[in-house]
Amino acid sequence: MDEYQSRWRALKVFEILFTRLLNRQIRRRWLLEHHYMSDTPVLQRFQPVIFLERTPRLERLAAFGDVRGSQSRQEQEEVLKCLEFRMRLLRARVEKGKELAAEIERRAKSKNVKYPTHFCHTCVVSGEKAYVHLTKCGHRICRDCMIYQTTPDGKYQCSICFRPTSIFGPRRDPARKRQVLLDR
Repeated sequence: MDEYQSRWRALKVFEILFTRLLNRQIRRRWLLEHHYMSDTPVLQRFQPVIFLERTPRLERLAAFGDVRGSQSRQEQEEVLKCLEFRMRLLRARVEKGKELAAEIERRAKSKNVKYPTHFCHTCVVSGEKAYVHLTKCGHRICRDCMIYQTTPDGKYQCSICFRPTSIFGPRRDPARKRQVLLDR
């Protein structure tokens, strides 16, 4: 039981640390998007969305079992596997967040990119070359990546946060819409 408790506590501590790192990465990307979109006119801005992860608390192990040793060995292993899986997902999301922030900074330095924050977060195609949709989880996805990440029942699962999510439509340029109406 002591080995189980120590592994559980270690995994919980890592889960808390990775969640805090992830929230820091999400906030950094959000600040970068605000910074680089502040110079564009209001009607052409892409609205950055931020959804932070809830930071878990380090609780007593007794919360999972009424009496010490009441869980079977199989139940303990399942709990540890779930924690390890969650920790791996959080770590992957932290790494992807670092890559996205670095890509935004790289695009901002490039002179031929109009919107440094508007690109597919999966394949890194520019929003000027393809329609890029904003998901409700705050990531951007192009149409091609969306097709490959859609489940057979028609739901989209984000490849960055590994959750089912829905899509906002692509941002339409109001000036282009007015021009189309004037051409008619």
